[in-house]
Amino acid sequence: MTLAPICATAQTRGETRQFGKLAGNPTMKAVEKFLKKYPESVYAPKVLNIKDSLIRIDNTSLIGREQALAQAGECLDAIGWKKDGREHILALDKDFTLRILSPDGTREAERIIPIYSMEDAPAPATISIPMEIITPLGNRYYLHFAYLNGASEYVEVLYLPEEDILNQAIFYGNPLKPANGEAYRIEGQSPEGIEGLNPTAEVRWLLGRFWENPSLVPIAKADLLTDNAIKWWLERNPKAETSATRLTFGRLDPESSIVAAYKKARKEKGKSFNAALFDIRGYTVICAADRRSGDYTLVWCEPVCMDTNRDKFLNNIYFEKDGNVLDLFYYKGRITFKLRISMASQAVRR
Repeated sequence: MTLAPICATAQTRGETRQFGKLAGNPTMKAVEKFLKKYPESVYAPKVLNIKDSLIRIDNTSLIGREQALAQAGECLDAIGWKKDGREHILALDKDFTLRILSPDGTREAERIIPIYSMEDAPAPATISIPMEIITPLGNRYYLHFAYLNGASEYVEVLYLPEEDILNQAIFYGNPLKPANGEAYRIEGQSPEGIEGLNPTAEVRWLLGRFWENPSLVPIAKADLLTDNAIKWWLERNPKAETSATRLTFGRLDPESSIVAAYKKARKEKGKSFNAALFDIRGYTVICAADRRSGDYTLVWCEPVCMDTNRDKFLNNIYFEKDGNVLDLFYYKGRITFKLRISMASQAVRR
């Protein structure tokens, strides 16, 4: 009984001899022959490593980028791609059609890579990381590149051209002023990184690149809640600054940065609500708190005034004597005017 484990791991002379020949002159044919004959061999892990090395050597294209671009014609980018010992060219066009060409430029096939965006009409895509062939997850050769949709969306791609298997991940949000020679800078989030999801190995790899990218700044939860609240309010009150006669107030999450700023701001006291005016996240907002329930409400929102001499500037707010109507006091140059908002009916008078 004690001899069984020793016998199970012992190598035959033929097995050892064949491994020695393979190590001295590694070829794919010799590798396959060994693994077929000795699949449980203790040498099998070493033979698999040799196989990996042979695959890398065999699938490294000799077509340089300049040659690929010359043969591809007008396109965003092009590189050489070697598959099963055969050379090809991958050319990415402006509409994200991926052409597969022969080395002389003859079209062999084409694929469509859908542009990933959180917008219905995304800004024109520009390449951020040129195309490359990499093996991030073992032996499979992926096409990898990254692109920007305008200044607010960054996307990375892992793609298997032969199988037409696509993985993309997006980081989107608010464009910030680039620093330290950066080409772009975005404060935001990735939907693929939402807690509780179970992404593919490829998407997990892409997310890892996001977190290592200094140009991508993950947004704090409090600011994300604020951005979402502002977006919600603006979508439901598109004519608030011009012709609306009634508003739709928005309920605020107590954890949002708007609520945190309200607690520190100077308040105007009304009959049922207290209100505060302040700037946050690029917008001038009015936040109100129900004096009985403690609920927080986004009453008003408009972009921060950048030129007080030329544009209208919301300078102050105050409640009228009844404590229910909130007056918004504006300057525009030397002209002053008001808006009146009923906290009870959410009606607007101009």
